[in-house]
Order: sequence, then C-alpha cells, then structure tokens
Amino acid sequence: MPKFPHAVNATDIKSQISPIIFYQSALHNVKFDRNGWNEAGLCPFHNDRKAGSFFVNLRSGAFNCFSCGAKGSDIIAFTQQRYNLSFVEALKKLQADWGLL
Repeated sequence: MPKFPHAVNATDIKSQISPIIFYQSALHNVKFDRNGWNEAGLCPFHNDRKAGSFFVNLRSGAFNCFSCGAKGSDIIAFTQQRYNLSFVEALKKLQADWGLL
C-alpha cells in the first residue's frame, strides 16, 4: 500500500483547474479577455492602488506584477506566494479548495 494513497500531483491539479476559472475565483470582480496576457487589475501581492501593472496569462496560469516583481509560472506558484506556502502545501490547499482527490 502506498504511503500516501491520495498523493498530491501538480500535473493533475493543473489539468483539473482552468487558469481562467482559478483567477476569476482568486481575483474577484476582474473581467478577463481570453487572449494571451491580460491585465488583471490590482496586484494581490502589494498595496496596489492603480490597476495596470499586474498581468496573468489565462492559458498557462503565469502571472507577473511589473510594480512589485511578484511573478510565477502557474496557479501553484500564485497560491504559494499569495498564502506564503511551500510547494507541497500549495498543492494540498488547491486540492482541498477545489475538491480534488
């Protein structure tokens, strides 16, 4: 019997959570255009007061704030930075929050 019967797998999580749906949930009241890099309004990583520096890629889940420098390659990296979690902790949080087994 495996030590972790329901091991958290990054590939599975990324394939089951659409970046579009993830960011619509994580960044409330933001309208997204479904093409390429898209302005996502205020950066959730610093005390942003003016939209325009925070962007997300709705295909890959990558994000970048040109003001504070927060950036990452996918929704897992976003979760790690947003909640100050390790990689495994972020996987577990996404798994729990999105009801993935």
